[in-house]
Amino acid sequence: MPPERFEGIVEETDLLLERRLVKVRELVNVKSSDVNINPFLMLALAPAYNIFSPFEAAEHIQNSKLHHGDATAFGKFIEDKILPPFGVMRPAEKDADPDLYSPIDVEARVEGSRYLLSLKSGPWTMNQAHANEMIASFPEIHDRTGDQIVIGIVYGVRERLNNKPALVERNTGAYTHTLVGHEFWEFITGVRNAHQEIFRAIRAAQARFAERHGGKTFFEQLIEARLTLAASFRDAFELEGEEAEMWEKIFQGSF
Repeated sequence: MPPERFEGIVEETDLLLERRLVKVRELVNVKSSDVNINPFLMLALAPAYNIFSPFEAAEHIQNSKLHHGDATAFGKFIEDKILPPFGVMRPAEKDADPDLYSPIDVEARVEGSRYLLSLKSGPWTMNQAHANEMIASFPEIHDRTGDQIVIGIVYGVRERLNNKPALVERNTGAYTHTLVGHEFWEFITGVRNAHQEIFRAIRAAQARFAERHGGKTFFEQLIEARLTLAASFRDAFELEGEEAEMWEKIFQGSF
């Protein structure tokens, strides 16, 4: 992979870690608008997730908020930050006819030909609604543009795909292709084993992040924020130690 492309992935991943760290540091006070305590749900789930201390309650809040945000941010991170340096961009047709081109995310030029791509994060991401939309739109899109259409699966292996990409291929035409994991990345970048280069770039970004923060890993800073949030639980609900009646006090204090 060209050094400038590798460095670009390192930089964007480093920035992603910094954005997630900002979110971590916002989750330190139970009175913050970023902290949502559902006393009914958390009480019901307490035995399942071992939520019986302020620290465990803080951990649950962090994981609920951050993991959902990570999953949401992943697709946009790939589409907006990692792919554009390789010439991937939004097709003009998406603005001219957004309904028809709804299942198309980006376009890419490979060896002088334009390809229209529908991006899915993993081998099980596509569902029946996605497949139905593609089957309804792809034939007309191909008739209008003459372009090949690629269903690009960002990670995984072909053997783990669900049946939806094959369903779309059977119900559209030979112009529809599915590329999975390393196939997708090699197609987009023109670099053999590009996924391994991306792995190296992510590790380099992690090292850069830790060095900038005095050697502290992201997880160490997550734990520091968790301890602060746990102290906030104790203060807000007048909790003492790891007492058994913690949930009664939190429940009463939430209304």
